[in-house]
Amino acid sequence: MFECVRSTYPPPFPSVLGEVSSVRAKGSPNFAGLMVFGKAVRMLSTKETVCLLLVCLPTAWLASASSCQGPALIPGIPGRPGPPGSNGRDGVDGLKGERGPPGMSDDSRDAGEPGEPGEDGHPGKVGPKGPAGSKGPPGPPGPRGPKGESGDYKTTLKSAFSAARGVSMLPRRTQPVRFDRVIVNVNRHYENRYGRFTCEMPGLYYFTYHVTSRGNLCVHIKKGQGSRGEKVVGFCDYVHNTFQVTTGGVVLRLAEGESVWLEPTEKNSLIGGTEGADSIFSGFLLFPDA
Repeated sequence: MFECVRSTYPPPFPSVLGEVSSVRAKGSPNFAGLMVFGKAVRMLSTKETVCLLLVCLPTAWLASASSCQGPALIPGIPGRPGPPGSNGRDGVDGLKGERGPPGMSDDSRDAGEPGEPGEDGHPGKVGPKGPAGSKGPPGPPGPRGPKGESGDYKTTLKSAFSAARGVSMLPRRTQPVRFDRVIVNVNRHYENRYGRFTCEMPGLYYFTYHVTSRGNLCVHIKKGQGSRGEKVVGFCDYVHNTFQVTTGGVVLRLAEGESVWLEPTEKNSLIGGTEGADSIFSGFLLFPDA
């Protein structure tokens, strides 16, 4: 059962339709409306009827549908859930909460495993020097070293000379006495042309002379660089018209390049080149410097 409410349509042709009355009827709610509408259509021409149908039928249908109320219907079966929607965007991070109280553990077995060790920190400042410890016991002897090379006396440092004066004339004052006839000259460190010994192996040397004179004689042993030298020791012997032998000697430490020679003074009666009366100047290395 349903009830149609009387409605007034704004007709496109007022002279034909007029006012349509609502009708109570059983069955379709549009049946009575269509009967009234049919009677009105018979009075119109074909063209006017088509226009009226196109305009009025939708309006009548909507009016009857919106104004009729039917019985309550039985609810249908619920539909299936739809597919889940896509994930929404992440929300904004919330504020950091306050730090909670430290946890309490009644049993040490509840403690977790120890973490990995952290990185080494910066070295600290050097502390004060501690007291010296007591002397430890001597260590065991080390292994025996390899055998050294065999020694050879020929390879050691050597320097020695001995020369005689073969000139009969007296030597000049303040000049080296020339002992021109070489007897021994190891490594040629003695220069017979100038009467000088020049050191090439630093160390301790021993020098000595044995000269023959006929009268007063004073000589000096000098050392120095080049032609200049300083007096080291001096020897004098005074006789008159008599042959004599004067002897002197000294140990000197020489550096490389230093020279040693024998030099007369104003009291000069040294002779040489005489058979049976030789004058000799000699020297040799005692200990080389390390």
